[in-house]
Amino acid sequence: MQQPDPKEIMILNRIVVTSVVVMFIVIIAIYLLLFSGKTGQYSDFEDYIFGTYVRVRISSTVNPSTVSKAIFNEMKRLEGKYDPHSENSVLYQLNHANGWAVVDDETLALIDLALKYARQTEGAFDPTLGRLVDTWGFSKFTQHEAEGSGFVVPTMSEIQEELVNSGYNKVAVDYVGKKVNTNGVWIDLGGMLKGYALKRAYQIAKEYDTKCHGFVETGGQIMILGPKYNKANWVIGIRDPRGQPGENVGMVYLKEGSIATSGDYERFFIVDGVRYHHIIDPKSGLPANGAISATIISSDPVVADAFSTAAFVLGEKSWLFTRTVFPKYGAEVFLVTPKGKILQTDNFRFYEQPDK
Repeated sequence: MQQPDPKEIMILNRIVVTSVVVMFIVIIAIYLLLFSGKTGQYSDFEDYIFGTYVRVRISSTVNPSTVSKAIFNEMKRLEGKYDPHSENSVLYQLNHANGWAVVDDETLALIDLALKYARQTEGAFDPTLGRLVDTWGFSKFTQHEAEGSGFVVPTMSEIQEELVNSGYNKVAVDYVGKKVNTNGVWIDLGGMLKGYALKRAYQIAKEYDTKCHGFVETGGQIMILGPKYNKANWVIGIRDPRGQPGENVGMVYLKEGSIATSGDYERFFIVDGVRYHHIIDPKSGLPANGAISATIISSDPVVADAFSTAAFVLGEKSWLFTRTVFPKYGAEVFLVTPKGKILQTDNFRFYEQPDK
């Protein structure tokens, strides 16, 4: 019987080993292609900014920690720059200037945008209520303040006095000289600053990795970085304003854009059984009472932020205006009235369909 050639055996063994290795590589490649997006893909990061918790959930080819750190640093920069109660901030110096004050390009653009939103909402969004917010005690009010924190309801004479020193129409802008004159009002960009911060967060994330996906969440607003696992909807609950955390009055499905909710359940205090919250009606100087929650979906997070405040202020009585005008500016509305009735703009239902 002829014995096998040792060289042939070696060659055969190499072929077998090579085949096994190739097969192993192919199996791994198929697994990564089919299942890598299913588990362990997202990284979560959290920080405390703007008086609330900011959460970043991201999947990226770039180190997710690096991206989230850049986002948090930018948000902290904006928080410091536009805190109207910090003497080192741009807004504090502007609000306490005597006459015209030169501002940088970013500040000029933000103030111009805020005034535009004020005009579009017929003053329901008003960035000049800083004095009223201060009078009501919401200047340093955090999201998690509890009932019975020693807050005092201001008198009507105090409110009227600050109303005189409010109103977006009082602000003058010199676009050529890049100057602003507040004429005694205090500008407070809190009604749109988180939206702007989320817009910057999106831009920063895409600068690091154009194909990154996930979301950034801060104080009742979410900015989508990309579809879940790059293909699926993110499922987002609209909180029940009178329910427990986790209880919802609606669900939406988003692959892009932003959703923002303004509610009377985040920053409030109760005196003699009456709830006083931080969303002030620019006409009365009192907390707006025509809604208990207003949610906006928009491709632009700044629009979502500002128009959620405006929709809340306008409430149920001005629903025809809200329903007709807001979608023209890219804002779809979900409003909950004080009696729990739900009002929606026509196209909001599009986002309630999971298979869109």
